[in-house]
Amino acid sequence: MPRYYFNIRSSQGLIEDPDGTDLPDLDTARAEARQSARDLLASLLQAGEEVDGQVFEIADGDGRVLDRLPFRSVVRFR
Repeated sequence: MPRYYFNIRSSQGLIEDPDGTDLPDLDTARAEARQSARDLLASLLQAGEEVDGQVFEIADGDGRVLDRLPFRSVVRFR
């Protein structure tokens, strides 16, 4: 099973995921990133932190970025 790394890029730099997560495929990794972005956004909002600009970079074991998921893409605006 492939291992995916969920690094977070923001205006402050890059926070690397040191452990990664074994998942069956990239689509499952994308779903995991979406849910994690929602959870992290909720925590940031509760703490009064900035919530604009964070992006998950889903990487493989060689460090290649396979996809990017902006946190704001998981929020619905009316």
